[in-house]
Amino acid sequence: MLTRRNFMAAAAFAAAVSVSAPSAFADQAELEAFIQSLSQKAITELGSATTDKDRAAKLLPILQQFFDMPKLAKHTLGLYWKRATPEEQTAYVDIFTQYMSAVYGKRFAEYSGQSLAIQKVREEGDAATVFTIVKGAEGEPRVDWDVSTASGNKMITDVRVEGLSLAETHRQEFSSVISSNGGKVSALIDILKKKVGSL
Repeated sequence: MLTRRNFMAAAAFAAAVSVSAPSAFADQAELEAFIQSLSQKAITELGSATTDKDRAAKLLPILQQFFDMPKLAKHTLGLYWKRATPEEQTAYVDIFTQYMSAVYGKRFAEYSGQSLAIQKVREEGDAATVFTIVKGAEGEPRVDWDVSTASGNKMITDVRVEGLSLAETHRQEFSSVISSNGGKVSALIDILKKKVGSL
């Protein structure tokens, strides 16, 4: 499940933001500051960790603070979300968040000083996308951050690396796992628990 997109997302988490141009609107400046805060916190917290386990532990509260993990978890289950029991839904959100922190915390070990440069911000009602590129990485790939303000707080709802949605990528992977295990969400939960324990 670890791909180049996973690595670039990890680099994006770790990057110190370099804003390329001043914002024209206060809301845009707030969105830029939000992404900047995320990246600075990630590099400060994860940079002090020395093991994969420590990096995962430090990334977990960052995901919980900056990302709408319940919404992301629900999206990655797709139609299976409604088929899951309330208990399975709760368990899945928890293990999905742990899994994300373990996977991307592990990839952070490969971070070598890349930084984000904000290109532009596009706002649409209570949603926005912050377009960035990863400076210092091969090809300077584009990383787009979808941000929602519907809850009153800014929360990331998806990250797209070179146009490929990480939420959708995980959804396809997890759907295949569930389908291969008799349509049981509990099977995916058990598999993710094992993966978290082995990462």
